[in-house]
Amino acid sequence: MLSAARLATTRIARANAPRAVNALGATRSMVIGDTFGAKEKVEEDRYIRAREQEIAVAKAKAAAAEANYKELEGMDKEKMAAKSAAMNEIADVLAQTGDVISEAGLANLARWKIQGSK
Repeated sequence: MLSAARLATTRIARANAPRAVNALGATRSMVIGDTFGAKEKVEEDRYIRAREQEIAVAKAKAAAAEANYKELEGMDKEKMAAKSAAMNEIADVLAQTGDVISEAGLANLARWKIQGSK
């Protein structure tokens, strides 16, 4: 009788064991899925923050470049004004003496005069 009870218990345990393991595995996979989902959310948030930081840095660089461009543009206007004033002055002096010079030569003389005055 004892061996019949043992045999019956073993058969019942073997028959129920796969169901219990499957149920345990299914529960476990749900827990792992939730854990992976939480980790995925953390990684997505980290990526979004890094991307926002990259965009902020790019905007700051663009703003600095724009400010630098405007500053150089103002300097270029000042230089062009100084160069044209020097070219007009040199052209007036040459006109008084009756000498003629090409436009490129006049620009070179004006550049030489501006560089020499600094």
